[in-house]
Amino acid sequence: MRFRDLKLIFTHRAGRLWLGLLFVVVMVGGCGAKTDRTTDLVLVSPTATLADWVQGVETPVPTDPAPPVFPEEPTPTPASSGARSQATATPMPTPMPTPVPVDPNPFLHTTNILLLGSDRRPNEVNWRTDVIMILALDFEKGVAGVISLPRDLYLDEIAGHKPNKINVVDYLGQQDDPDGGGPALLAAILEARMGVPIQHYLRFEFEGFKQVIDALGGVEIQVDCPVYEYLPEEDVVLNLGAGTHTLTGRQALSYVRTRRQGGDLERARRQQRMALAIREQLVSQNLLPKVPALYVALQDAVETDIGLVDAIRFTRFALQLTEESLHGMILAPPETMLQGWRQGMYVFVPDWDAITLAAQTVFDRPPLLETNTVGPAGDVQICR
Repeated sequence: MRFRDLKLIFTHRAGRLWLGLLFVVVMVGGCGAKTDRTTDLVLVSPTATLADWVQGVETPVPTDPAPPVFPEEPTPTPASSGARSQATATPMPTPMPTPVPVDPNPFLHTTNILLLGSDRRPNEVNWRTDVIMILALDFEKGVAGVISLPRDLYLDEIAGHKPNKINVVDYLGQQDDPDGGGPALLAAILEARMGVPIQHYLRFEFEGFKQVIDALGGVEIQVDCPVYEYLPEEDVVLNLGAGTHTLTGRQALSYVRTRRQGGDLERARRQQRMALAIREQLVSQNLLPKVPALYVALQDAVETDIGLVDAIRFTRFALQLTEESLHGMILAPPETMLQGWRQGMYVFVPDWDAITLAAQTVFDRPPLLETNTVGPAGDVQICR
């Protein structure tokens, strides 16, 4: 089923409440000792239901099939004794198996979730999307890929609207249809241009993001390059040197929003690092005392169409991923897009064919923690 045909299972508020339960599942999975990940992966099936998790239903083993019955071959008629046979039996050619074509698009076999981060604030009508990621989960191979698209990516076609940057598509779609129209519009564009079918979306707002980080007691992150920013009108205040830091909610939000060091592409890289750091913290901590605060924070932070059963399935899968099985990339110029100007805006003009081919290699990229930018810019991290 295509994303645009999906109906929201829950109201927006109910969706947020189910996400609170998702964090409870994370807590249960992360509190105990580490288990054998290979064994656990067997439990994660794309077709698993809630009953499978609770009851542990085993798949019945089929009985041995009946042995095949081969027809009797006719007895050959001997040649006439009066004639000397010069012919020899022609051997039957061995049939060659029909080759199975290899599908170059891995996203047809993964569950793809659109992750959106909005700068929407209370009492403000307009907003933009500062975080745009595609999270692809490959349950069969036990790997996941994260692809970041820059917010300044230019779209020459937006159904029902004029050309604009990708970071306004969610807002425009919500004006057309307040019931999930924003993610649906963006998902349709990504499927048409990149061949990535989107099954689900998850949108978080930055104010709620701060509350979640504070409810966790902060988040520890490794800072590669010094980050300095002071924009009090946007509540962005940051002064971090290289090294390990524990960030408050306000600092974490500033860390994923600032573009002073490295521009939009380096910001996308920090956003991926932050997502990984939050996951590691959820796995390593005993979150039982923090569940009430997390639950309250999530009600105001998250909107999604992910149901309870899928939330459990995705969370169990995420807990079993290792750093080596989580791959990431940031689509960047000059390999996949060019810098330019459109309608008086500084933008990235996309080469969609190059973007499509690059995205399909996400599972061949090094682990997200090592490098995640397509092209030379991502091979060596340069602080500037």
